[in-house]
Amino acid sequence: MKKVISIVIACIFLLIITLVGCTGNSNNHEGEAKTPSGSSIQQGKDYKEVVNEFKEKGFKNIETEKVEDLVTGWLTKDGEVESVSVDGDNAYSPDDWYADTVKVVITYHTFPSEEEKPEPTSSNEEEPQKENNGEAAIAALEAIFPVENAKRSAVVAITNGYAIDVFEEDGNTYDISKFHSYADTSSNVDDYFMKVNSWGTWSTKDEKTWHVDSLILENSFGVIANAALDVNFDGTNYVVSNINGTFGNPGISAENLLDLSDIATGSNIPYLTVSAELIKKDR
Repeated sequence: MKKVISIVIACIFLLIITLVGCTGNSNNHEGEAKTPSGSSIQQGKDYKEVVNEFKEKGFKNIETEKVEDLVTGWLTKDGEVESVSVDGDNAYSPDDWYADTVKVVITYHTFPSEEEKPEPTSSNEEEPQKENNGEAAIAALEAIFPVENAKRSAVVAITNGYAIDVFEEDGNTYDISKFHSYADTSSNVDDYFMKVNSWGTWSTKDEKTWHVDSLILENSFGVIANAALDVNFDGTNYVVSNINGTFGNPGISAENLLDLSDIATGSNIPYLTVSAELIKKDR
């Protein structure tokens, strides 16, 4: 009898171990990999760094694609990431699980390969001239209006456009004396501060104006502003115009993102005119 009881107890114990083992494997992600930061956060990083991030997360099928569009490398660095897609989705969310064999494509900017440059012929003699004209336009605008000033002005304008501590007591009228400078990174940062995740791609719009695409800013709550805009210098102030893009939490659907152009709607908007004093100091 005791032998029978011992056998029954052993069977029950074995069953418990089996059930526990099955339960413990319910969250097993074998054969899967988890995404790191979203595509918009990866923009502007060096592509090798992004490749390593995905490898560390367990992805096995990682490809890189070149965009051979650099001329000087002043505004966009060699190897700077343009976009990242996971399983064909370049708006993927961070910390999502995928099969570790799905394709990850990392697209980055670089200089044209020497061996791929065509020999000049009578039919394309104008192409090198166009490239030289682009470099000349950048150099000419940089000499009178450095792109660094345009970058800081863009950040200051968007920062004060979304700041909640720049109003007079009525809560509606802007108090220009409360506008935050580029160097302002202290005190009540949750009310205004935005860090730069990517400087985007800067180019000359005309002889007095810089243009940027994909300028990525992030506030202290993780909300992302993805902006395209122009910056002009009128001799005294830096004027930000033609703002468009999106503002919202990464990973949400496009229809739920706010339109960044809302902060530029109307006339005589004070935060779009940035004084030299507000960008004088670096962060």
